[in-house]
Amino acid sequence: MSQIAIILPTYNVQNYIARALDSCIAQTLKDIEIIVVDDCGSDRSVDIAREYAARDNRIKIVCNKENLKLLKARYEGVKIAVSPYVMFLDPDDFLEIDACEKFLKSMRGGGEAELVVANHNIIEHGIKVKKDYWQFGEPFRAEYLRRLMIDDVAGKWNIWGKIFKTNTLKKVYENLK
Repeated sequence: MSQIAIILPTYNVQNYIARALDSCIAQTLKDIEIIVVDDCGSDRSVDIAREYAARDNRIKIVCNKENLKLLKARYEGVKIAVSPYVMFLDPDDFLEIDACEKFLKSMRGGGEAELVVANHNIIEHGIKVKKDYWQFGEPFRAEYLRRLMIDDVAGKWNIWGKIFKTNTLKKVYENLK
């Protein structure tokens, strides 16, 4: 059974999606599902994803009947995820080769966390800045909020760069209806 579902909401990203999919396929953790959600773009994004899906059975494609926008498009992917954990990847981004392995280790390290947050890499002038993964379960909410307030908050308000328990995420989405 796959351990992590990586959800890529896709809308007019044909110039980037191959790199994102390559970074998913190359993960050191192989027990993953890759869910591409076609949100009715007008370019070749979903065609490129289908080409990848033909070569890798871990890739599933969900085709929305109409453009649902980002939040609901992501939810369409969450609905079909069978993995115990979900993470999101914007198709114009990519994952480090061991990102899923590190996320899974952090989720399970020291007990089951509800959420793990990883800062994103920023590449400027050829220099890459990389920070640690944070683990937060129920008892750590106050610490998470404290760190959001006092640490560098760039990227922490986004849904990417995090991994969630699938069941928890499904409940959150249900409450948004």
